[in-house]
Amino acid sequence: MDLIQKIKRIEQYVLENFEELDLDDPIEEGYWKEYQEIPGASQKEIEAFEKKFSINLPKDFKALYSYKNGSKYFIILPSTIHDVEMSFSLMSLEQMEKTKQHFQNRDALLTEFPDFFTEEEIEKMRDSRIKPYLFHKQWIPFAEYCDSCFLMLDFDPDKEGKEGQILCYIHDPDEEGKEGQILCYIHDPDEVIYAAVGLSEFVDEILLTID
Repeated sequence: MDLIQKIKRIEQYVLENFEELDLDDPIEEGYWKEYQEIPGASQKEIEAFEKKFSINLPKDFKALYSYKNGSKYFIILPSTIHDVEMSFSLMSLEQMEKTKQHFQNRDALLTEFPDFFTEEEIEKMRDSRIKPYLFHKQWIPFAEYCDSCFLMLDFDPDKEGKEGQILCYIHDPDEEGKEGQILCYIHDPDEVIYAAVGLSEFVDEILLTID
């Protein structure tokens, strides 16, 4: 299966198993109908986004956004990260731009928040794939869960990371690279954790969970 076929498999799984995922019925709520009407982003829109942030988006990421420019309220990334279940919706390119105006719009190291992170905690959080920031301009949020947890593309990985890796930023639930790697941001305690080497690998992990 190519990436889009895999996404379609996840779509079907969500439609059939929304109760197990603790989600509202996407058909009854109208989320599925709304999602079906979402077009893909044009090549021009994708190139404009890359130019705005001076980045080169990974090929698989561009393929996904050529298929769907966001998912609104429909969940297409039901994930388990560090044993925590989080169901992410895909942000549109426009949402991503707006989010960057107030989130991950500056560079701030963990050491700049001594009231929140002790030296011991920072050392415990250390990951040779991720630079030790809490906020970083080179992290691009692209999916969200409960308006507080974000998946982010990392365009400035540490020495053992890869450009395009995925990070997860988690805010408020008590949960817990390569450039283009995926990161996860977690809040309360605020935390950024490694999620996957890239989008394709992240989707493959979801399929392993649901199949």
